[in-house]
Amino acid sequence: MIKYQDIITLNDNNKYVVASMVDYKNSKYVYLVNINDHKVMFAEISNNEVSVIDPEKENELIKELAPLFYNSSINDLEI
Repeated sequence: MIKYQDIITLNDNNKYVVASMVDYKNSKYVYLVNINDHKVMFAEISNNEVSVIDPEKENELIKELAPLFYNSSINDLEI
């Protein structure tokens, strides 16, 4: 089971840290950060499998998820 702050390797053979997780419309989504170059991506988790969200095709979904990820991890942020 994938959890917050896990480090996972995706099909591109890069390692990502799970920076945030949210439930939205009966699905679980993760905000991932590449540990080498700090690029970010969003993905859906289903049956412990990660499906990367294409930002060009799913722009509206990402707009819905971004504030949820922020609220989910606000306690971890230092201001």
